[in-house]
Amino acid sequence: MFNRRLCMFITAGTLVSSHAMAEDAKTIALLLPNTAAVRFDKIDGPQFEKEVKSLCPTCKVIISNAQGDASRQQSQAEAALAQGATVLVIDPFDGGAMRNIVVTAKSKNIPVINYDSLISDAPISYFVSFDSHQVGEQIAQSLVDRMKQLGTSDKCVVAIRGDASDKNEGAFWGGSLPVFQKAGIKLCYDVSTPGWSSSKAQTSMDQAITKIGVVNIGGVYAMADELSAGVVASFVNAGAKSFPPITGQNGDLAALQQILAGRMYMTVWKNSITLAQLAGQMAVSIAQGKTPATTTTIGSGGERIPTNLVKTVVITRDNIKDTVVKAKYVDVAALCKGDYANDCKSIGITP
Repeated sequence: MFNRRLCMFITAGTLVSSHAMAEDAKTIALLLPNTAAVRFDKIDGPQFEKEVKSLCPTCKVIISNAQGDASRQQSQAEAALAQGATVLVIDPFDGGAMRNIVVTAKSKNIPVINYDSLISDAPISYFVSFDSHQVGEQIAQSLVDRMKQLGTSDKCVVAIRGDASDKNEGAFWGGSLPVFQKAGIKLCYDVSTPGWSSSKAQTSMDQAITKIGVVNIGGVYAMADELSAGVVASFVNAGAKSFPPITGQNGDLAALQQILAGRMYMTVWKNSITLAQLAGQMAVSIAQGKTPATTTTIGSGGERIPTNLVKTVVITRDNIKDTVVKAKYVDVAALCKGDYANDCKSIGITP
């Protein structure tokens, strides 16, 4: 009799435990914009999933990448909703195209955490990102300061901007342009780049070099690392023996290698490990019926949106070791591979 009762107690306990786990099993979807910036598939996605799973082992995580296609991202969002997502975390490829998804989610009482790039005039629940205006200031100020150091402030700057349909692009430029104006720097070539495409950036840089001439370019304002890759390739193909200061943002491995080699001057490190972790924490809090912690707000659509902003850092050859390497943001063996081994050694980085 005792063993029978004990068995019944254990069975009932197991049923209660299984039922509790089923109730806790939430689905959280992360929608990423493109593969042009390697961070999304290499860092943001994996770090987000790792953080969610550490806080909510029973949570299901859906991660999709639009690969630079607004229609694909809309379909991915619709699929996530159909799969029962209780929280959407969206980094839009096209903010305008994703607005309808946010509206649909709100009508279903599904909170949306807007990640990285703002979906303006949409009923988002939370925003987690970097200060895009400040990033723009950092890029431009770094370029201006370097040109002054080199004594090339009298020469002009080629501006290779990002996709004009991306709200972040406007925020970056809003931070950058006043810096150039205040410093009296002339922009002799200014172009946007659909899809943040490296190959299109290279074509634009080819045209700028043909029009202006390598020796007359004082600096290149490339708005992101994927654009600077095309810019560097353009100078290489033009047979340039030295490079003007070239900028970027994100802290991608390839950009850091170009900085080590002296072909690129700087990038703004946007620590997407921290960003993804924050987003994961916020998503789990929401899934568990809690209010996520935030530190500030931003204005969007006439509302103040609870927000978390991650600080950004200017990276040059002088501080790679003490920033991205120290934080283990990049794999040192990959960073210092092949032709870059001596560059790493020269600044004290050893695999």
